Amino acid sequence: MNTQDLYVKRAEELMDGIDKGVFSDVANPPQDYVYGHLTALFYVARALEHGDKLYEQFYDRMISFGRYHVKSKMEKGEKVKIAFLSISAAEWASDSIYRMLDRDERLECYVVVCPLMDRTRDSRRRTEEETWSFFEQNGYDIRRIYDAKHDVCQGWETVGGLPDIVIHSTPWYHSLPEPFWIDNFPLRILNCYIPYGVYVADNAERDYARKYVYNKEFVNLQWKLYADSELNLTGYQQYELLHGKNVSYCGYVKMDFFQKNRSYTEDELRNIWKFPRESGCEKPKRLIIAPHHSLEETAVVKYATFEKNAWFWLYLAQKYQDQISFIFKPHPNLRWKACESHFFHSPEEYEAYLRQWEALPNARVVEEGNYLDIFATSDGMIMDSASFLGEYMYVDKPLLFLTREEQAFNALGERLVSSYYHAKGEDYTGIEQFIKHVILKGEDNMAGRRRATFGEILDYTGKNGCPAADFIVKDILKLAEG
Repeated sequence: MNTQDLYVKRAEELMDGIDKGVFSDVANPPQDYVYGHLTALFYVARALEHGDKLYEQFYDRMISFGRYHVKSKMEKGEKVKIAFLSISAAEWASDSIYRMLDRDERLECYVVVCPLMDRTRDSRRRTEEETWSFFEQNGYDIRRIYDAKHDVCQGWETVGGLPDIVIHSTPWYHSLPEPFWIDNFPLRILNCYIPYGVYVADNAERDYARKYVYNKEFVNLQWKLYADSELNLTGYQQYELLHGKNVSYCGYVKMDFFQKNRSYTEDELRNIWKFPRESGCEKPKRLIIAPHHSLEETAVVKYATFEKNAWFWLYLAQKYQDQISFIFKPHPNLRWKACESHFFHSPEEYEAYLRQWEALPNARVVEEGNYLDIFATSDGMIMDSASFLGEYMYVDKPLLFLTREEQAFNALGERLVSSYYHAKGEDYTGIEQFIKHVILKGEDNMAGRRRATFGEILDYTGKNGCPAADFIVKDILKLAEG
């Protein structure tokens, strides 16, 4: 059965259930219905006059099942199971939320590491292993569902059964193993979405953000969704079928990291950056190169300029090896997109390119893992990525954004990109001028504009009076109050 036929079937089942009154008892959600039935209604409702009102009525009823179930367990003294689904250490944004909820004795929190089923087997295995290692080293309760040897995945039954609340880190749930698709969850599960980045991108047709961010079916299934900015909250209010009723503005939780002043010892700096042993850590500048993955012609959102400057970065790293330490921080997807687009003809060629970076005395490659310490200790960044436009604003450092004609942004992205330096991806002179004058000489003429933009649109603690993690945890725990 194809997807369209499945949705038609589920829509018919939903209407049949309404006629039979199976949704009337909030304490007993019907076992034969899943969130996929609400997804089916989402697609039907968009084509109906006043379909948003119809969808909202059913949404409210579906969410009431989960709310009742969780509150009932708390009242009985039973532990509420909260599963965090993670696909990548680099995209993990919920550390402080996990830690705070895990301290609550009423809750059982754990992370399920989900392999990416739409990747090659080698890419799937590599990313899952790196992600698993990250969580293991940082003391999380982690549950494994992937058998790399046989390239097979298990379901919820292998990690302790179905949870009560699922906290999602990606809206692209069809990349996960099928048991972990939100469409297949029973109605007693509540879903929260904490985005893995700052939403800034759009496509040339100006409909990507509307269709795939603000009004994707996934966001209309969430009990709670936490927006990174007021501009993106407005986007949900304008375009979501639910008109933003399930969305709260709290700020991007990963950026709570920068709310504290941090200092680093020389040993800590050497663990992050590569310096010649005879060199002190303070003298060389520290520069991040962060290319996006959207190389293929069929990409919906086109940001990448890597095919124009991949080898230029190595030239610059060699030229400035006595003055600058580099970290090459590619988007995790660049590994397979660079091969898919035939810029590199094999994963081995991509690996050979990375080895050229690692062979330099002043350069490191960081693909996965936590990059916040890299941001905090850097002096600047050159990139053509999306979310980093927002994230790097929190460290108040200069950024050179590499442009190409096809790039487009939502309202937040337009404000952010106008506050940074620009050069075309193939403008080698412009790129090097940024390095010479802004990074090495400190002539940061855009600093005032960046700070003004930050205060106006990204300073969530100033507007909410608390870190994003505190806001989210308090919001989730309101369940105990009814």
